[in-house]
Amino acid sequence: MLVTRVAVTVLPMTAHTAPNAFLSALTSRDFARFASSLAPSAQARFLLPRGPEIQSGREDIARRFEGWFAQATAFEVLDSSCEPIGTRFRLSWRLRVSRDGGPMEVIEQLAFVDSADDGIAGIDLMCSGFLPVEQRTTKVFDASSMGCADGLAQEFRRQLADIGVGESLTVIVSDPAAKEDLPSLVRMMGQSVTSCDLQPDDRMAITVEKRR
Repeated sequence: MLVTRVAVTVLPMTAHTAPNAFLSALTSRDFARFASSLAPSAQARFLLPRGPEIQSGREDIARRFEGWFAQATAFEVLDSSCEPIGTRFRLSWRLRVSRDGGPMEVIEQLAFVDSADDGIAGIDLMCSGFLPVEQRTTKVFDASSMGCADGLAQEFRRQLADIGVGESLTVIVSDPAAKEDLPSLVRMMGQSVTSCDLQPDDRMAITVEKRR
């Protein structure tokens, strides 16, 4: 549990800029800026998996969010949105996190907020809780001695096209140049190399997560 108090620097705020400032600060984990998006006397009602909870005041509310997310060793914003609903604003965010180096989890929160000239004055939030990330299958592509001159890049693209976003492809390569070139190609394509493991037979197993 975090015990440090949030350092608050109050910035000029309007009823229309506060919701976006709230969401931007939260998804970048800037908790000082997050606190400054709240009105000093803000009230928050949370519906959490363990039951309802109420927090009062800018610093206590900011500290509650900080406790959820500040210590995550992995933190990825999967989706976020901000839109007006009558006189209120609807904010939502979906995150993929690892808490203290633990397994990956996903959490989604939806909030209806009241905004005033001094910041977010009221928050009604519903939380999914931290849920295990669905385990995805990993496809294996044994490229054998195939190298870039033999069409490895083209075949890798074809193999990657056959899996869904969030799924993984492990490529087994023995060509020395391919061991160096393939990770660079993956990153250039905007995908993620999650591991490069040398096998007992000196082949390399390169695992790629499809990001888009």
